[in-house]
Amino acid sequence: MRNLRTSRFLPAAILVFLQLGSQADSRKSLTIQVNAEGFNASKADIHAVCRSAADQLLRHMSGLEKTTADVSRGTNGPIVLFRRGKKGEHLIRLATEKLYWAQYAYQFSHEICHVLCGYDKDFRGNLWFEETICEVASLYCMRRMSVEWRTNAPYENWRSYAPLLRDYTDEIERTRHDYLEIMRTGMPAYYQKHARHLSSNGTDREKNGAMALVLLAAFERQPQHWNAIRWLNSSPSPKGETFPQYLLKWQRAAPPKHSAFISSIASLYGLSLEEDLK
Repeated sequence: MRNLRTSRFLPAAILVFLQLGSQADSRKSLTIQVNAEGFNASKADIHAVCRSAADQLLRHMSGLEKTTADVSRGTNGPIVLFRRGKKGEHLIRLATEKLYWAQYAYQFSHEICHVLCGYDKDFRGNLWFEETICEVASLYCMRRMSVEWRTNAPYENWRSYAPLLRDYTDEIERTRHDYLEIMRTGMPAYYQKHARHLSSNGTDREKNGAMALVLLAAFERQPQHWNAIRWLNSSPSPKGETFPQYLLKWQRAAPPKHSAFISSIASLYGLSLEEDLK
C-alpha cells in the first residue's frame, strides 16, 4: 500500500522539482544574435563566447523575462545603446576583433550586465555604482569561465585557452592602481574622498575598477545574489538622488532574500541604509 501511494504522488513531485529547477536558472531566457561583419571571426565562435559569459550570471537568476541581445562590432568602444532594435532587442556594440576571445568575454559580460541591471537614461549621479557592478560582472564571468573551460569549453580545442582567460583578469587587477589606495585607507574612506568625482564621472574606469575588486569577493562568495541586480534600476532615479537613497531603493525593490546582501554591499562603503536616511 505504501508503495502504491508513493508512486501515485511521484509525478507531482517530479513536476514540482522541474518547476523549481526552471525558476532557478534563466540561461534559456536570453537569446543572443550576432552580426559578425567587421569582427573577422566566425559568427558561431563569437556567439559561443558571449553565451558562455552570459551563462555565468544567468544560472543564478530566476524569472528573467525573454530578452534578446544583438551583438555587432562598434567603433566607439564597447557599449549597450539606449535605443532598441526593431523587435525590442538590446543593441550591444563590442570593440574587439579576430580571435581575442578574452576581450569578447570581458566586454560582453560588462554590457549584458547593464541590460540585466535595467539600465536607463535618467539621473546619472549614481551611474558609477552600476558601472562598478558591471566591472565586477566582467571579472566574475571570466574567472568562472577560466574554470569551466578546463573541462567544458564550447569546443574541445578551446580548453587550452582557459588559463588565458584568468591571465587576462589577473592583468586587469594588477593595473588597478587605485586598489592600493583602497587597501591603504579602506573602502569607506576611499568612497568619501571620491564621492563628488564619482557622481559626475560615472564611467571612470580606474576608480570603478578598483572598487569592483572589493565587491568581487562578495559576489564570488554568494553568487546567488547576482539575481538582485535585476532590481538595481527598478524605477527611474530622480535628480539629486543620493547614493544611500539609491541603495535603499534597490533593497526595497529586490526580493527579501537579497536584503541582507544589499545591506552588506552598502556596509562596504561605510553606509547603513536606514541610518543614513534619518
